[in-house]
Amino acid sequence: MAEPIERRRAERFPVNSSTTCVFLAPVGEDFGPVKIQNISTDGIGLLVTRRVEPGVLLAVTLSNPARNFTKTVLVRVVHATAQHGSAYLVGGTLNVPLTYEELSTLVL
Repeated sequence: MAEPIERRRAERFPVNSSTTCVFLAPVGEDFGPVKIQNISTDGIGLLVTRRVEPGVLLAVTLSNPARNFTKTVLVRVVHATAQHGSAYLVGGTLNVPLTYEELSTLVL
């Protein structure tokens, strides 16, 4: 039987005995289009079409194609406030703050 073809770009290594995985969760479904209401280096406000529970961790891809910028960040939901119509304002904190340069790319 032939050896399987290795497709990994980087070699993987076994971990040492004190390394653990402390969190594992499936990624939820796609929310569809989301509007960014506001953003800072450590927080974001998003307008979404359905309620998100406080404490949930969201993967959010920020993009400014005109400046050739895309970055996926993790956002911990702090609140979800009903808005007029069927929208919710979701406020959250970024797990890793944006740099000043990244923020500038998104707001200037």
